[in-house]
Order: sequence, then C-alpha cells, then structure tokens
Amino acid sequence: MKSRMIWAWLLGVGLLLAIFALWLLLLRMEVFAQWALVLLWISPAVAAFVASYLSPSHKIILGLSMAIPTAVFAAALNRVLQIQGLAVDFPGPSGGLILFIVVLVGAAVLSSLGGILGMGVSRGRH
Repeated sequence: MKSRMIWAWLLGVGLLLAIFALWLLLLRMEVFAQWALVLLWISPAVAAFVASYLSPSHKIILGLSMAIPTAVFAAALNRVLQIQGLAVDFPGPSGGLILFIVVLVGAAVLSSLGGILGMGVSRGRH
C-alpha cells in the first residue's frame, strides 16, 4: 500500500515536471500558447487529482502535497530563466522566495480542490 502511495505521488510530481518542461520549451521556442498557460496555471489541481485518485489512502494529504513541488518548480524555472538572461518578474534570491510563497499559497488552494475531486471520483470506483 505504501508503494502505491509513493507511486501516485511520483506520478503527480512527474506530471508537474512535464508541464513545467513543456512551458519552458515553448518559452525557448518563443511560442506563446494560451492553452499551455492555462495548463500551467491548473497543473497543481491536475497533479493533485491524479495523485489523490490513484492513492489507496491519505488522498487529501497526498493531493495537497502537490503544492510543494509546484512552488519549487516555479522558483527553479524563474531562476533558470534569469540565469539564461531572460527577464523575469521576480529577479534575485528575494524574488525567488516571494515567487515560491505566492505560488505555494495558490497551488495549495488548487491542490486541495484537485485532491478533493480525485478522492470523490475514486470513491465511485471502489
């Protein structure tokens, strides 16, 4: 059971990583896609839904935990873009910390919603 929870969590984090990588790729190609921006914004809810749906227990906590990697990836992407010489909204270490906190709060709300939805849908399958 514990290994299924770890697998569900890793799948959620992998989904987040894939979405952030897609966003970075589109930025590097200088392509702005509205759908990709929306996907980036809702990615914590999507990852939380998947993790919560697949987890055998502690569904809400597992879903909510997607907020942390979301904030880490956002701050890391911000730093990578700044190092590459691109303009970012939150430059420097203090900007990265501000971005981390802001994204963490927003992602916590979205992850909670995704986790609750994933738990609700998974109850119907068991």
